[in-house]
Amino acid sequence: MDFRTVLRNRIVEILDSWPSEDQYAIMFFIYPNECHEYNGYYNIPEFIMLYKRESDMSPESQPDPSASSRDEERWNPVFWWDHGGEENIISFDEPNPMADKLIEWYESTGVQDIGHEDDQCYDSHMKYIDKGPNGLPELLQLAVDIAKELQTSGFIESKFGKRIPIILADYEFTWYMIKATCEANPHGEADEYIKACLSQGWIDEDLIR
Repeated sequence: MDFRTVLRNRIVEILDSWPSEDQYAIMFFIYPNECHEYNGYYNIPEFIMLYKRESDMSPESQPDPSASSRDEERWNPVFWWDHGGEENIISFDEPNPMADKLIEWYESTGVQDIGHEDDQCYDSHMKYIDKGPNGLPELLQLAVDIAKELQTSGFIESKFGKRIPIILADYEFTWYMIKATCEANPHGEADEYIKACLSQGWIDEDLIR
């Protein structure tokens, strides 16, 4: 079974196990960390699925006269943890069968220098312009393709009773995560998220042009 199918099946298995009521978004948190090592490789991405419900928002922000603080709690990944919906797909704890399959897939598809990142990855304005360490773009595109399929096939709408966004994220709101989120939600499911990112100053408007 190819890695895309294995990854998709695991994502669907997790989604099927989650409660369907009150959900407003799903997050694919994909984040490489050079401090972590797995089977001799450094800087390979972890992949964690999270959900967040309307009831997970703090009462003082419902409604909050400050739209800014509400957007921060609603969309910043920092506020998504510890709500009971965290599922590790690829982690640094050995053994992790999915991490093993990821590395096998990298090797079979010819990804070189897994985890290596070019030192010259910022422009003159200190904006990050690279695509992340080797292997991240390939995994991210797989995640986009799977998320887009789940949206266009009606799986997400059927499961949760409405269209909700699948957010692809890291801690830095990197340009490639924003692009990936837009591509993964072809019916505009992530418009509220993108609007919040702009209003908070997490991203520049030229990213979505």
